[in-house]
Amino acid sequence: MKRFIIVFMSIVLPGVFAIAQNQVIHIKNPSFESNPTPGGINGFLLPDWHDCAPYYFNDETAPDIHGNGTNIFDVKTKPQEGNTFLGMVTRAKRDSWEMVSQQLTSPLVKGKCYEFSIHLARSNIYNSNVDAKDPKKHNFNSPIKLRIWGSTSPCKKTQLLAQTDLIENNEWKKFTLRFKPKRNYYFIMLEAFFKTPVLFPYNGNILLDNASDIVEVPCPGDELLAKIDISDPEPVKTIKTYKKPVIKTSVPKKHETKKTEPKKSNNPEVIVKNKPKESGNSDTSQKKKILKKLDKDKITTGQTIKIENLFFEADSSNIKPESYPVLDEIYDFLKNNPNVIIEIGGHTNDIPGTDYCNRLSTARAKKVAEYLYHKGIPKYRIKYKGYGKKQPLVNNRTAWGRKQNQRVEIKILRIG
Repeated sequence: MKRFIIVFMSIVLPGVFAIAQNQVIHIKNPSFESNPTPGGINGFLLPDWHDCAPYYFNDETAPDIHGNGTNIFDVKTKPQEGNTFLGMVTRAKRDSWEMVSQQLTSPLVKGKCYEFSIHLARSNIYNSNVDAKDPKKHNFNSPIKLRIWGSTSPCKKTQLLAQTDLIENNEWKKFTLRFKPKRNYYFIMLEAFFKTPVLFPYNGNILLDNASDIVEVPCPGDELLAKIDISDPEPVKTIKTYKKPVIKTSVPKKHETKKTEPKKSNNPEVIVKNKPKESGNSDTSQKKKILKKLDKDKITTGQTIKIENLFFEADSSNIKPESYPVLDEIYDFLKNNPNVIIEIGGHTNDIPGTDYCNRLSTARAKKVAEYLYHKGIPKYRIKYKGYGKKQPLVNNRTAWGRKQNQRVEIKILRIG
């Protein structure tokens, strides 16, 4: 029996854990490495990439491979990564454009969300003849865009997954795109295209280099940070006890009004007595303390404190209003202890890709810091940093564990 269990675990569990991890689709030859070559009619020598233009246009040249100081078509841009990069154009005279595709190492799955980044640029000079019959060179330098297609076969345009704005920058710039396929796709196509809507075709160019893997990310509406229920019931109780005498005193009968007078006079007195104690920014004296560890007499240098009751919009760094009580509590602490310096650290679980986690955790930590800056805490007293998924508190294999790892923390850098 024991032997059967061991064999079962060794066969089944690795597969279960693999399914639980986010999907990563590796792009082959992501920096378009090959020998620098101007595109020709007779072939396209770029490993792992396929020229799709012949499927749509007759007698058009393939995309160009630039780099290594060759200055093909007077393009002097240097590679962003590696030794070469890809150049694609659109053509006015022939109303045509260039595109390449690649078979994916694993399919894009219907209904899942993905993120893909690539470095793009435009060359101010891209001198090329229009076709073999016209030796005159034209400057293909107008801005065009990149479109990304999901395909069921090498060059079939099945679904337009994402597209950039017009690429006008001459220096390399990283563009990150997100998309959600409507069916399973086994190929991806990168297409150079005109400004849309297309009023007329024109000569343009786009340079491509250093593409990322395609990484599964949470779809919009999936929270990346845990929502912890607010555990402070006192404000609710105060509101309820205040409303009861108002309802009773609305009864017109005199004898009933007299009976409710003692209750009517007691509750408003409690509320009025609390109001003078408000600081004008936040009132923590009459509320249950949320961050009990955030106490000058208890904190130590290097200590980290998880910020409870902190809520963000789904897949965003926008702070929800329900978070203000705990943020105001932090503000009051810093205001009353002017020598304390802290760091706000953002953390995520391991579901999204590394780059996505780093960016989101940094953005959320920054938002918390900015809230405190705007309330008057000097910037030198609050640092912020995104740790992504590098510092989990517990194992990420369970939903409970992932919620524990999704957090924003205070780190005490200096006390006095």
